[in-house]
Amino acid sequence: MSYGLLVVNDNAYVQIDSNTPRLCSLYNGNYWAGSRVAIVTFPAAITTAEPPCIFIRNSPSAPNDVYGATILTGTPGNWTGFQIWANNIHSRPNGKWFAAVFATKATGEYGIRIWGASGELVFDSGATPVTVTRASNSWSYVSHGAQGPIGTATFYKCNIASGPLLEDEYFMINPFSRTILAPNTTSSMDAGIRWVYGSNLLSLYAIGVRPNWLDIGMPGAVFARLPGT
Repeated sequence: MSYGLLVVNDNAYVQIDSNTPRLCSLYNGNYWAGSRVAIVTFPAAITTAEPPCIFIRNSPSAPNDVYGATILTGTPGNWTGFQIWANNIHSRPNGKWFAAVFATKATGEYGIRIWGASGELVFDSGATPVTVTRASNSWSYVSHGAQGPIGTATFYKCNIASGPLLEDEYFMINPFSRTILAPNTTSSMDAGIRWVYGSNLLSLYAIGVRPNWLDIGMPGAVFARLPGT
């Protein structure tokens, strides 16, 4: 940056930069469904061009629920909410969520605010920052076959997710809302994702009958904390 405000901590990590917004949570809450789909509507539209990052923490009370689809509702500049679909018709998704973007909103009654060159608000000390705790794109093949209520699927686990979730820790579901492509082909399979509390790992499933789906590529598993939730 050529001018403005730059804040760096004692580890030389840039914490505040007037040119680069930090990742902030705009809304958070609980999701619950009376059917296999949980529908969440934001209190007000999120106005960023890029879609919000949806972080979830599936409830320990429903440890077998696998989420097979996440659909953002709205359009660029007017994101209104999202839907989470369970892959099993008997599942009733429930848990906690927050929506985060690289932007901010004016929430603090006092503190500091920074505007960019175009007049956009890039920092508000009252906005809720998101703390990324761990991330990985390394997955290990576990097995193929019957996976309980999921049905036939190929099962993978995330290598970095070896410890329990903190009470206010979530994982980002966006990377797992699409199908999984097979290597060197144009085929794909539905994805299923869940945090497994009993074994403290993020489980990913390629749902279907193909037994040779050994390499799913490197989808990113991102975990983050939202203090106070």
